[in-house]
Amino acid sequence: MPELVGRKLSSFMMKHSKISTELFVQNDGIFYCSSHFRHMLRIERKRTGRSGKPFLLMLIDLSGLQTRHYGNSILEQIKEALVASSRETDIRGWYEHHNIMGTIFTEMGSVDNSSIEIIFRKLYNKINDTLGRELLKKIKISLHVFRYPEEEDRILVASSL
Repeated sequence: MPELVGRKLSSFMMKHSKISTELFVQNDGIFYCSSHFRHMLRIERKRTGRSGKPFLLMLIDLSGLQTRHYGNSILEQIKEALVASSRETDIRGWYEHHNIMGTIFTEMGSVDNSSIEIIFRKLYNKINDTLGRELLKKIKISLHVFRYPEEEDRILVASSL
């Protein structure tokens, strides 16, 4: 019996250490791997269904960057910019590993054009300062508003930077 407990504990510890290496932590902000991020997105959709309060999902498509050519440092710089340009209550992570990053903006009083414009500009300026205009042109951002009932979900902005 103690051997079985030891194996279960060992298995748990290995899974825990793998999970912690998939997270990126900077300035009290967490950047989730894709499976965790999608799980958090499902939780937020359920919360919206219960509370009736909308949330905003921003997806940043990096597939135009050809990250193999530029290396992982560019991904780390974009992660840092994303963490720095969002709030502590927001959820950041990979929507699709090495292709699409996302941020779930939670606890928003309202999701209107002016609040979305502020969020978009803040991120745009931060990425522009980090990467420069030439690389910025290769990134696409889409903003999605999720409301209850689900039929009202819609894309607000789809833009190349």
